[in-house]
Amino acid sequence: MFEKAKWIWISKESVPNERAEFFFTAQVSDTPKDVVVRIGCETKYNLFVNGVLAVFDGGLFRESLPGCGYFDETDITPYIKAGKNEIAVSVRYFGNGGRNNSYCEKPGLIFECEKLFLYSDERVECKRAEGYYNTETENPSYLYGGHNTAYNAQKRVFSACPISMGTTAAVAVGNYGDAPWGKLVKRPVPLLFFTEKKCCAFTRAGDKTEVKLPYAMHCSPWLKVKAAGGEKIDIRTDRYAVNGGPSDSGVYYGHRAEYICATGEQEFEVFDWFFGEKIIFTIPENVEIVSLGYRESGYPARVTGAFECDDPAINRLYEKCVRTLLVCMRENFMDCPDRERGQWIGDVSVQAPQVIYILDENARKLLKKAIFDFIDLRKGDRLVGNVPGDNFSELPSQSLNAISERGMIAAYYEATGDVSVLKKYFRPAAEYLKLWDTDEYGVVTERQGDWKWYDHLFNIDGEILNQCWYYSALKFAHRSADILGDHAYDDFFEKRIKAIEDNFEERYWKGGFYSSGKAVDDRANAMAVLSGLCVKEHYNAVRFVLNEVQNASTYMEGYVLAALCEMGFKEDAFYRMKNRYCRLIENENTTLWEDFSYLGTKNHAWSGSPASILF
Repeated sequence: MFEKAKWIWISKESVPNERAEFFFTAQVSDTPKDVVVRIGCETKYNLFVNGVLAVFDGGLFRESLPGCGYFDETDITPYIKAGKNEIAVSVRYFGNGGRNNSYCEKPGLIFECEKLFLYSDERVECKRAEGYYNTETENPSYLYGGHNTAYNAQKRVFSACPISMGTTAAVAVGNYGDAPWGKLVKRPVPLLFFTEKKCCAFTRAGDKTEVKLPYAMHCSPWLKVKAAGGEKIDIRTDRYAVNGGPSDSGVYYGHRAEYICATGEQEFEVFDWFFGEKIIFTIPENVEIVSLGYRESGYPARVTGAFECDDPAINRLYEKCVRTLLVCMRENFMDCPDRERGQWIGDVSVQAPQVIYILDENARKLLKKAIFDFIDLRKGDRLVGNVPGDNFSELPSQSLNAISERGMIAAYYEATGDVSVLKKYFRPAAEYLKLWDTDEYGVVTERQGDWKWYDHLFNIDGEILNQCWYYSALKFAHRSADILGDHAYDDFFEKRIKAIEDNFEERYWKGGFYSSGKAVDDRANAMAVLSGLCVKEHYNAVRFVLNEVQNASTYMEGYVLAALCEMGFKEDAFYRMKNRYCRLIENENTTLWEDFSYLGTKNHAWSGSPASILF
């Protein structure tokens, strides 16, 4: 693999947000079969074969393993013809990192098509994608990588195929396996789906024009206009500016596009994906709109599960859960596609059972990738969230969730029986559990990590939640040891399990509820049930707490509902769910808010747990 190919670029320089185009030509007498191309790049690419877009937004964000990237492999036989064939690869180098990608200090492309005897080296023709420039403020938040798209059509009308004038020979910048790209791992998930460009109705009022999308989606906007020349058009979605988190202003900005018109009729596609339910074009009034639209793209997961009941509100809630799940998947699972795009591992544990119930095998591949990311990209013995990515962090409660009986690894294993995930996770998880200190009774104390976080909102009983998540993680690890026949940690597991069991009831039961003395917390009482630490004699008392106390955010609410179900109070769970999610059901959005009141994003992965409860 890549034995005859080299990493190439348009120069030896590393310029952030640079775009380059590479052109390959092959002459064939008969149409061949099984024409496979392998492409690795830093950072993203589009592939055109004989003028047809064959791959949109190709490439997976690094890292696959520490210091390593990915390569894509795809069959382009349907696009190949007898005679001359032209293949163009348009590459965009980010030159920055975020919560879902790691910074790579050099751009590059490595390419091979053995069937057509094509390899990336100094013989490849290439050119800088002229006309693109960097925007001024506002620029995208640091939370995810990439840049705004800005294009001046007065400089050149973009066309990746056929080969255009002005090409030069590519510069070889490295051999396969060299740093900083490292060894490449074959993409473990399918390429993204993308549609043809769609024309849409639009509403124009002054210089503002809106295209309403059929639902929240990943879209690449495009336009066709007639202009005098020099006019600037701004393109963004209704989710461009998002609240939440510790920014200076409390607002985070996503990607937008600028387009400077040439003279006459012209067409432009952003070739980046935005997220929203509306596309908002700011178009000077003297510019004539010929047509506007978008290309949809996303992770190719098919909805195979179905739920319907005689309550329209609950049916609408379920539909929003499904749409939220789908838009929070792409190269990785993400908490939200419009603010962070980070693979927060607590969110993935909420998504995991939904994946199992609702989506096809392709979605399970992304879930397995998330599990391998979590383990392979750990930091020493620390299991962290937001990997791959530069802005990773250890939230101990989320890491414990992921390796617990309720987490993403258990959900995947229970559904698939795939022992490889247990082999991958087991020893790193055991070493992670050993990082916790204990008190004089052998009970674990809270761990700070990078952020001692259990949930949003109020009256969080972190001390109890810490015991419950840790105890559940110990039990799943102990069970995994039996499945794997690996008993090296049995003594450690058994001593800590016993210490928590011996002390939990006496320490935290207050006669009508569990509490460490700080608050009566629905989350803590729910997790006492789900971890198995709550004795059945207390179920009626805990039921009262879970019916009366509503502290949980949309992240932890699913665990409260699950606890009611597991105690046998499913009707209580139904009415609590309908009551708490009322505003999220009734609003106009097709996805679920981050919180029960709109405080952050209007779509958030951790809000979709009602789908699992309904199943």
